[in-house]
Amino acid sequence: MLRDSHKGGQPPEVGKLRDFSPATCVTATVLTKLAKHLALLASLTIPGEATGRIAAGEVAIFILVVVAALSRTIGCTLQLRLRKQTALNKGVP
Repeated sequence: MLRDSHKGGQPPEVGKLRDFSPATCVTATVLTKLAKHLALLASLTIPGEATGRIAAGEVAIFILVVVAALSRTIGCTLQLRLRKQTALNKGVP
């Protein structure tokens, strides 16, 4: 019964997915890489501030962590959307 509701064996349409450009894939990758570098920078800033070598405030470290978390979240969301679109299109982006 469920098979008859599909056209040509295609899965039922969940909703219209907008087409993603290759720039979306690059942006997602860049955002996740940026998040890793910002998290590393924040983790190196904490001991540097404790020893007095770096003059960074607590607010600056907090902002680094927040920006890293946001860029990782946005990058992972874009990658997840690209994977879902690829799965629905049977491997053709």
